[in-house]
Amino acid sequence: MDSEQLTAEARAALRGELANRRIDSAVPVNVQHRNDDGKVGQQSTSGTPLLRGSQSVSEFVAEVLRVYHGHFWLFVRLIAPAVVVGYIAVVLGRNESREIARHLPRGIEILDHKSEILEMWFANLAGFVVSWMAFCFSFGAICSAVGQIAAGVVSPPSAYFGKVRERMGSFLRLSLLLFILALVAIAAAGLVTLGVLWVLQQRQAHLSMLTIRVFSFGATGLALLVLARFGLAMPALILENCRVGQAMFRSDELTEGKWLILAVLLAKSLIGGYIAGMFPFWLAGWIWSYVRLPLWSLSVASIAGVTIVEPFMFIGFALLYTRMSAEPSPSRDAFAQQWA
Repeated sequence: MDSEQLTAEARAALRGELANRRIDSAVPVNVQHRNDDGKVGQQSTSGTPLLRGSQSVSEFVAEVLRVYHGHFWLFVRLIAPAVVVGYIAVVLGRNESREIARHLPRGIEILDHKSEILEMWFANLAGFVVSWMAFCFSFGAICSAVGQIAAGVVSPPSAYFGKVRERMGSFLRLSLLLFILALVAIAAAGLVTLGVLWVLQQRQAHLSMLTIRVFSFGATGLALLVLARFGLAMPALILENCRVGQAMFRSDELTEGKWLILAVLLAKSLIGGYIAGMFPFWLAGWIWSYVRLPLWSLSVASIAGVTIVEPFMFIGFALLYTRMSAEPSPSRDAFAQQWA
């Protein structure tokens, strides 16, 4: 009844429970806290109600955008380290791979250099692993931020990264598991694409390069959409301290029948991120005859574009988990007993 007698953690927990039960509350939040720099600041209410009864995809997307725009700089600060680290890791991996390839012969003779080919593969893989882990780390921080925004509290970015560090062991296991599943999904999409192209070739069908690329991207997109069924495992791990296996099954349960929402979140991230990352280079190619832009400026513009686009999917996954976990489920009690 008197929230002023509660600690900051208890007040945040109270707001989260009231939000889960869809109970309006006028609990004031004016909590003094000490940030990492030793300075005293204030946690503030977000003024952003997250849980609604709306079920349409358009309303959900509008809700995700509203949360993102309402806390734009917070989410940018949470995703920016991942974009920078991921960009550097992938570029270094590609450069190392190209340096190895530069010393290899062209043509069929390259098959005699299996160890060098394996080194090239590992160099690219290492870059993608580092990038994946960096984005997962920011994803976990964004999940923590969305959870606190649902409770009406906003903290410094360091507090959300600290929440991920508290569960570092489980976080690493979940992130690596998701990465392995992503590799399997992409490999399966590649095999399906090769199989279909082989069948069409046997029937003497003539396909343009554009058609082959569209089919390949479509198959990969469908494979990643299936993988997106486990996108809610990260918020389950961070927000409810679920174990890795429990988080995976919880995500599969909560995303049942949510294919369209998952497709929108995934498409906006992959397609939007690709366009945002490549647009500076496309623009430079168009105006190259008139203006010569330095390469570093194009890279900075590319990183900035991806930084702005990428939080949408992560916020959407966290918000979808917050909404779905608050709704009653007939299998929820049996699920909890199974993993208790």
